Amino acid sequence: MDDSARSRIYGAAQTILLFGYAAVGLFLSGPPLFKSATAAAVGNALWVIGLLMIGAAFFSLRHVIQVNPEPKSGGQLVTSGIYKWFRHPIYTAIVLVVVGLFLRKPTLALGIASAVVIVFLLLKTRFEEKLLAARYPDYSAYRARTWGVVSHSL
Repeated sequence: MDDSARSRIYGAAQTILLFGYAAVGLFLSGPPLFKSATAAAVGNALWVIGLLMIGAAFFSLRHVIQVNPEPKSGGQLVTSGIYKWFRHPIYTAIVLVVVGLFLRKPTLALGIASAVVIVFLLLKTRFEEKLLAARYPDYSAYRARTWGVVSHSL
């Protein structure tokens, strides 16, 4: 399978996965794994920060935004705005949102769904970084000075 086809699969899978996550959060309930007003408050802060990060990333990307990890044809490497500090602010934001929502509603189903989303995003990031490095010669220098999804290297 070529990288373009794989990119389209990742994009479709992300869309399906996030709709599935939302369905779990909305329709699958169960007893909470723990009860903590502090955890709920932290959860509220995380998902709000996540949504703000998504907005900042959309604003920075403008015309090169897309769900598929393959760089948009004719696009350029965005290194300004929130991308000055984060290579993948949308993925980072999604992680903040799902962790925040889990802390607000800490059920087993939502915990599993959150873990699946995070693992998927880490796998997608590895593939995307391979494509970005192949397309943009200065990507490795950019990668060295910015934060990934959950660490400097990832």
